[in-house]
Amino acid sequence: MAHIVLKSPYLNDCLRWLRGNLHTHTTISDGSRPPEQVIAAYEQLGYDFLALTDHDVFAPARDYQAATRLILLPGVEVTARGPHILQLGLEAAQEPAVDRQRVLDFIAAKGGLAVFNHPNWQWHFNHFPQELMQSLNGATGIEIYNAVIDRLEGAALATDRWDRLLSHDKWLWGFANDDSHTPADDGRAWNRVQWNSNAPPTVAGILEALRAGRFYASTGVTIDTIRVDGPTLHVTAANAECIRFVTRWGVVAHTEESSQASWTVPNTPDVAESIKYVRIECFGVGSRMAWTQPIAVDYHP
Repeated sequence: MAHIVLKSPYLNDCLRWLRGNLHTHTTISDGSRPPEQVIAAYEQLGYDFLALTDHDVFAPARDYQAATRLILLPGVEVTARGPHILQLGLEAAQEPAVDRQRVLDFIAAKGGLAVFNHPNWQWHFNHFPQELMQSLNGATGIEIYNAVIDRLEGAALATDRWDRLLSHDKWLWGFANDDSHTPADDGRAWNRVQWNSNAPPTVAGILEALRAGRFYASTGVTIDTIRVDGPTLHVTAANAECIRFVTRWGVVAHTEESSQASWTVPNTPDVAESIKYVRIECFGVGSRMAWTQPIAVDYHP
């Protein structure tokens, strides 16, 4: 008998969710505050992890780790000579090659993570051209929300670009980051990582979870559970007012005006092509949102 298999990056049960920002600037490049002040600000906001990602300059996280309880992840924003790419997990900057595939190859060879940054930035809403993102190999994800773009030209939200990539089988995780340059940018967008251990969080463990997609992106809605039960998806988010299940090409397949929702993927032969993936959007008060990672849909005839 034909059946649906959902392949989720999430653990059905989670001990805790860690909150972190992965795109942060200091006076080492064009930020307004030195690293120590930025780290202190995010610690005061209650974050669990932070990456300092100055433009083409590496700020060694280990130099600041002893003075904070935050887990500091090594990072750089590869900036010059092309669209910006977030480099995470490597203890050095690299030459920002015009050929962005060389940038991705370097990051992958060293075991790091790469994220396409603010694709809808600038007046043309095309900082990172769609065709280029589609052609590049080795990236981990895309910024589906970049908070600083709210005060710049373009659009902070880029789920449109994400759905196009996913629908063309370019499987990338969705990240939400502050891209903080000033105090006003802090705490506006973040990523929450599943941490299913009683052991203290580590740099390696957080990077592993990010690579595996065991996190969701948020601008204020808190997701409590993301669970798969056969062909059915369940989500609860205490401060959500509406939950939507989005499938291939951005089609909204199911909506519930509630803080919890479930949807069963229909068991039909065309589901393999018409759906392919499900991602969940949670809407809260005002403009607050949260986005799960895509969950693959396989049809087994």
